Amino acid sequence: MPPVWYKSAPYRSRAVIDPRGILREFGTQLPDDVEVRVWDSTAELRYLVLPERPVGTETMNEEQLTSLITRDAMVGVAKVTLPTSRGNP
Repeated sequence: MPPVWYKSAPYRSRAVIDPRGILREFGTQLPDDVEVRVWDSTAELRYLVLPERPVGTETMNEEQLTSLITRDAMVGVAKVTLPTSRGNP
């Protein structure tokens, strides 16, 4: 279930108007050459898609990659990264 704020009208509106601003507020700074697309699919759902494979995961299988996904990555406010404690796969 998404958090309550995720479905609120102010957040939904900002996600469409200023997706980079929202990402910055969550600590995610994207380079200017990274395209951000917002799918405003319904009044209830918005998708911020960051289709980027995390560096250092080239040899990981789907199950290992899935274990890296966090709540923040699922709601589109953080990138999926390889934990430093994990080391190289």
